[in-house]
Amino acid sequence: MQNHPFIRSVEKTIQHFSMLQSGDAVLVAVSGGPDSVALLHTLVVLQSRLHIRLAVAHLNHGLRPKTAGADAEFVADLCRKQGLRCHLKSVDLNTDQTAGRSSLEERARQARYDFFDTIAQKNGYTKCALGHHANDNAELILMNLFRGSGPLGLAGIPPIRDGRIIRPLFHQTRQQIHEFLETCNLEFVLDESNRDTRFLRNRIRHELLPDLLQDYNPNLVDTLNRTADVLRSEHEFMWQSAQQALDRMAFKQGAALCLPITSLGRLHKALQRRAIRLALATLKGDLRKITFGHIDSILQLCRRGQTGQSLNLPDGILIQRHPQDELRLLKPRVPSHEATGRSESNDLPLSKVSLPLSNSGSADFQINALHITLTCQHLPVDSVDDPSCTGQNTAYFDMDQLTSPLGLRHVLPGDRFRPLGMIGTQKVKDFLINIKIPREERRRILVLLNQNRIIWILGHRIDDRVKITQQTRNVLKINYNRIPRFCKPP
Repeated sequence: MQNHPFIRSVEKTIQHFSMLQSGDAVLVAVSGGPDSVALLHTLVVLQSRLHIRLAVAHLNHGLRPKTAGADAEFVADLCRKQGLRCHLKSVDLNTDQTAGRSSLEERARQARYDFFDTIAQKNGYTKCALGHHANDNAELILMNLFRGSGPLGLAGIPPIRDGRIIRPLFHQTRQQIHEFLETCNLEFVLDESNRDTRFLRNRIRHELLPDLLQDYNPNLVDTLNRTADVLRSEHEFMWQSAQQALDRMAFKQGAALCLPITSLGRLHKALQRRAIRLALATLKGDLRKITFGHIDSILQLCRRGQTGQSLNLPDGILIQRHPQDELRLLKPRVPSHEATGRSESNDLPLSKVSLPLSNSGSADFQINALHITLTCQHLPVDSVDDPSCTGQNTAYFDMDQLTSPLGLRHVLPGDRFRPLGMIGTQKVKDFLINIKIPREERRRILVLLNQNRIIWILGHRIDDRVKITQQTRNVLKINYNRIPRFCKPP
């Protein structure tokens, strides 16, 4: 079986996308249908070669009381034959209290993912394998096209999601799956609801796609999947660009996420849309119910809206145009003083870090509240090749001029320091203006403190009083990098 062309092809897909690593514990979602049965048998054959262990999850949605019990028993019997642990659960989506807020398909999908997540967390499964294949992807692309989706929707189903959800059958067609099951004499069950043409996906599957394959392009499934690959790559690139743009300009003000309208307007229109979508996803947790019309209305508010004008979005999200030329995104039930008040101080806590204790020591710190990582390292002075580069993402300090611990925070009104090379002190605000840091970016500048005195404006300049001199014997080297503050594409 290991040399079966279908299994070899699936193994290549797993390797191509690095879906599995040695030692992974894989929860396989098995409905009992042909796709999930083919997936399970393939992974059973490959598990010794891939050095993984398997278990099965099956969810009864409560939508087919006459046959769902038999499906669950089929999956349980399949697991007994393979010697696999089987996690079974039943829910009743017909009595779901959220029934009025989303479609039956969406509720069923969410119930499955919630079930998989719960089982994986409780039992230490590192990956969850689903049976989606190339035809599923082609059907979803067509469905999203009819709905007017953008590049993300037309990119279809990702082969890997969040590093945990994997789809090993990603490159296989429905015909190849059925041929594999037939040649290996593998049994499966059929869900009659998959033929119910009241659902758009089923009409596409059983009516539209066969006509397109017969009359227009017999290779349409492959064509749509190739197009999705291109769009997925370009979407990821654009989303990363939007993340970088937001990381430069966005800031928190109380419970609000603020976007400077001038900075937003400098972006290409395509990036503007993505930046707003990303900001909403960060604030809301997802982009459900957010439409192109919502994004366009927000852009119109930026371009032609009046100060104080606001928009109400689904799930209680409030968008305000603030007097300071800012777009403010607010979560539901935000107190009014947080929505309209303004303070120059930052409400993030002071983050303390301790210096390495030995002359050869180093330590890494991830300060999530400030979205940065720091690497601190003690060095003898003769090992420092070029301390003149201090002030950028790497800085060098005279260790003997410092006392542990150091502190980190944002710039506060009245902050002063002595810029490297100067005799007197200068206001940090004036220094940043002089080096042409835009106003909206100045709010996000971080400073490193020693005994409440600024010794480094991160990424810009150290204080002259802690520089390396001819008398320096021990050096503290600090590298810092920003952690992306905004969520990945949903």
